[in-house]
Parts: sequence; structure tokens; C-alpha cells
Amino acid sequence: MSQPAPRAAAAARTLAPRRAQPRTLVPTAAPALELLETSDAAPETAPVARRRRLGVLPVLESTAMAIGLAAVAAALWQDFAAARDQDHVVAGVRLGGHEVGGLTATELPAIAETAVLTALDRKLVLAAPGVEVETTARALGAVPAPEAAIAAALRVGHSGDLLADLRARDRALRGDVDLAPGFRFNEDVALEQLLALAPKVERPSLATRFDMDNRRVLPAQRGTRLSAFDSLSAVAVGLASGAERIDLVTQPGPEVPDPWASIADGLDIGAVLASFETPYSTEANYADRAYNLKIGAAPLDGYVLMPGAVMSFNQVVGDRTGEAGYRYAGGIADGELIDTVGGGICQISSTLYGAAFFAGLELLHSRPHSRPSAYVDMGLDSTVVYGHVDMKLKNSFDFPVVFHTRVAAGKVRVEVLGARKVFDEVAFERRVQEVLPFNTIVRNDSALASGAETVSQRGMRGFKVVRTRKLYQAGQVAKTESWDLFYPPTTEILRRGTNPRGERPEAKKLQPLRDPARELRIVQ
Repeated sequence: MSQPAPRAAAAARTLAPRRAQPRTLVPTAAPALELLETSDAAPETAPVARRRRLGVLPVLESTAMAIGLAAVAAALWQDFAAARDQDHVVAGVRLGGHEVGGLTATELPAIAETAVLTALDRKLVLAAPGVEVETTARALGAVPAPEAAIAAALRVGHSGDLLADLRARDRALRGDVDLAPGFRFNEDVALEQLLALAPKVERPSLATRFDMDNRRVLPAQRGTRLSAFDSLSAVAVGLASGAERIDLVTQPGPEVPDPWASIADGLDIGAVLASFETPYSTEANYADRAYNLKIGAAPLDGYVLMPGAVMSFNQVVGDRTGEAGYRYAGGIADGELIDTVGGGICQISSTLYGAAFFAGLELLHSRPHSRPSAYVDMGLDSTVVYGHVDMKLKNSFDFPVVFHTRVAAGKVRVEVLGARKVFDEVAFERRVQEVLPFNTIVRNDSALASGAETVSQRGMRGFKVVRTRKLYQAGQVAKTESWDLFYPPTTEILRRGTNPRGERPEAKKLQPLRDPARELRIVQ
């Protein structure tokens, strides 16, 4: 009969919170228990007493629990009320990564100043489509202003709303409250930085174009423009929030004319119908000629020749003038080697002609040079003179073809690209019909000593040639074409001295002339 009293007392002690006054909880339950334990009931009434005792115990336990919870709530309210009145930061709050929980308003400024200075030089990223630039808040015109951050730290958990403050304190203890240091923002400095960044962000709008190396058609693409003034707001918000990445505001660039947009879906450049290469010198004294080659090749790269269309070289490349970027370089005029604006352009036309020849394009008009060229086999050359001599090609296929030109590393290369190869093989055949001797003329030169002679232009023999093209399909000749070509002899020019006191040049041994092979066959 003496067992229940200790159990009830233990329950009362367990439920009582530490900051409540446990001493008031124990006497409350003990007297009732003692009355039950010391009663002198008769033996026949003992079962009734036991039933009464068992019924009283749950009531006593519930009462003790309610009293304990009330004590806990009272203690929490006392803590909350006390904390609300105190001028300190609640536990767990961080400012710019620095722990400031428990600090007072007078202790906060030193830590806040350190946090702000650290944050000023922290790396952050300005991002736009395709561009990421690393910078700092200081570089963007931010200056310390910790007052707002200090006030924000002191407000956490001190709003006066019990539930809201309890939630805020819980988040702080979990490490979820890290306030951004305070900045003031100089828009002029930030705008200057954004305007300097604009060229890296902006992308031009592009029309339908070709990836020649991978033989793909690339669709038109709208460009990107940085909206510097709109980006100021994004920078201000990013700095205020302590963001590590700030996305700048961009706008689509203007549309550009796109002549191939309507046929882009039908363009196929997956097959190389033919290619042709010619060499050029990369020595310094031929630099201007190499430069002209690049200028002349550029308009042809990516040129689309539609089915049934005719291409004029002079119309596509344009006049070879200084205004167009051409320089003086060696060229052939009337059988003589001279310096002329755009010198070397015939190498571009000849290389294109060779590629068109082996691709099976229709060769409407061409004319050979007035003398054989060193960079291409005789019969595969095609001279051009703007306004006088042109080269014209026609696409007789049922699909477009695209020219791809490249001038690099001592090679001029032209590819003809399209949907498929129409001919299995194309053969070039050349036969020299006649060799013609050259003439020699003498020009007096008062700068040379009397009787002294020097060769100012080497003579070259002329040739009458038959050129043939054979186009093969399924192992058989499907078509044969022939042309008669004439290369006139190149006159040799001697300079003969007339001045008794003139210069006497050193004699130079000339290499013997080499005639081209009588017959030549090249197959692609």
C-alpha cells in the first residue's frame, strides 16, 4: 500500500521544467496519496479503497503534466520578454559570414565594418549569355555603409511577434540567417564598368552562313546587346543581397539581311564535288601579293551558285582598286611582268577555275594567260581583267553548290561543295600541238656602261594547246569537251648600256628554259 506515493512524486519532478519552481509541484500531490496509504479501512472494504486509489492516479498525473507545461510556457515567456527588451543580437545570427550572436549595439559596428570591407573585395561574377566576367563590389562603385546591416541584425527575433520571433531565432540557431553587409552604390562608377564590358557581351546578328570545315549550314542568329542602364538595377540588387553572381540585362540585336534564309533548309554542302590548290610564296618580298590573294578570295568564300545560275568572277569579286584594299604586286600584262594594283588576282581565278573544271560545272567563258604561269599547269589557268576579261561559270546541276576558299600557309585552295558528286571522275587532258619561238628586243639604257647587257625580261616560248575534259559516270565517259588554247611567246627584253661611265652589272647565268610536257592527264 506504500508503493504509489514515490511514483507520483517522481512524475511530478519529471514534468517540472528547470526554470519553474519545482518545490511547489511536489506538495500538491503528496497529501492525497498519504491519506490513501494510512487509512484504517476494514479488511472487507480494501478492494473499494484500491479502486478509488487507481482512479485518482490518472487525474493526479494529468494535473501534474498541465502544471509542468504551464511552467515551461511561463519560463519561455519570461526569456522572450527579457530578450525583447535587451539590446543584443540573438544567438546564431551571422553578418557577412561573421558570427555576431550575443553582441550588443555598441559591439556590432566593429564586426560589421570588418564584414563590409571583406565583402567589398570578394569576387563576384557579372554574367551575360556566353560571357562571364569576374569583378568585385568595390570595382562596381560600392562603398561601406554598415548602418543598415547593424539595424537588420538587431531586428532578428526582436519584432515583438512571439511566434515570428521564435521562428526567426530557430532559423538563426540552424545557421540560416546570414545578413549581407551594407553598401552604398555609386551608379556612375558601375555604369562606366558596364559600358566597358559591353563589347565583350555584345554579339552581332548573323545571317544564314556555312561552317565550311564541318560542311554544315548554320541558321541565322539574332545578336545580343547589353542594356547597361537596365543592368544597373540588377547590379544594385545583387550587391545588396550579397549575390556571388549577377545576371546582366541584355536585349536581342537588330535583324540583318539574310539572302539565304528562304533556301537554308534545302541547302546541303555535305559532299566535296572537287577541290583545287595552287602554291604561292610566303617570302617577305611577296607579302603584298599574298595580301591581294586573301582580299580576292574573301568574296568567293560561301558564295552560293543556284541551279541554272551563272557566276561572273568580276561581278562577285569586284574591281581591284586601292579603295577595295588591294596593293601593288607583280602581275602579267601583255606578256610582261609588271607591278599592278591587285597583282596576283589571276591566281584566285585560276584556282577557282580548276575546282570548277573537276567539279563538272559548266565553263562558259575563260581565257588563258598571255604566258604560262608558274603556279598552275598550263591549260587550267584563267586570267581576268576587270571590265575587259571575265570568267563565267554555270551550275547545271539540280542542287545549289557553294564555293569554299582558303588562302593560308602558301596554298590557295578552292572547294566546290554540294549535295552529291554527279560525276565519278573528271579527267583533264592537255596536248601541246605546236611550240612557238620568242623574239628578242634591245632597249638602250644610259645607266649602264657602253656595251654592257642585262636581261630585264626572260623570253618564253609560246604554245598552241588542246585542252580536253572527260566526265565519267558508272565507269563510262558521259561527256567530252575540248578547247583550243593559245599562249603567245613572251618577248625577251635586253637592256644595253650607252654610257661610257655607266654601271657594269655582274653577269648572271640564266637557267635553261623548260617547256611543259607535250601531254598531261590529271584525274579527280
